[in-house]
Amino acid sequence: MDGLPLEAELHKRFGVTVCVDQDTRALLVGDRWFGQGRGRRNFASVHIGETLGGALYLDGHLYRGPAGAGGEIGHTTVDIKGRICQCGRRGCWETIASSKWLTDEAKVRRLPEPHSLDVSLLTLANHNVPGARKLLRDYAFNISVGLANPQQFMAPNFIVIHGDIVRGGNPILHLIQESFRELVFHRPGDEIALGYGDSECLAALRGVASLLLSESLNFVI
Repeated sequence: MDGLPLEAELHKRFGVTVCVDQDTRALLVGDRWFGQGRGRRNFASVHIGETLGGALYLDGHLYRGPAGAGGEIGHTTVDIKGRICQCGRRGCWETIASSKWLTDEAKVRRLPEPHSLDVSLLTLANHNVPGARKLLRDYAFNISVGLANPQQFMAPNFIVIHGDIVRGGNPILHLIQESFRELVFHRPGDEIALGYGDSECLAALRGVASLLLSESLNFVI
């Protein structure tokens, strides 16, 4: 419900400190304190699943836009003539890189078990089922297109990936990395990498706890 003062209402109802923030920022804070973001001055966390979201850690600080804005990476435009997104706009990254896109494409391409994601698709590709390897490569490329945008604009140089895609393991990560490297600029001495995050539930819970601690103790993440 737009305009609902959720933080104030929860504090009033339960009488405890409340922190309301975007879910992918919670993942990022979990990465920052406990995961692959530890010790880094710059990195990004991206969630890839039914929806897509992102968060940035820049020069030692969690980035938040005004009124909590930012992080809607799934709604960056990647094809101005593309499909209509659930947000009503056309050609959002979410229309070509979500798990829903993968399921729909599997049906269109008449692959077996189109309801199964990532791991099943890898199995089909490994068994040379017609169309499976092509879909896998298309999916990896579509993901890399969206990941390249924050890298080109803000240069976090390390992106931690969360969500359904992680279940595909290193084979899918390597495919994404191949396309990603071709889509971003490289400068001498500039190391740019992608990696998988910890278990999504664990990273999110750690991040939520960390956000709350930072609010309670009044220190910068």
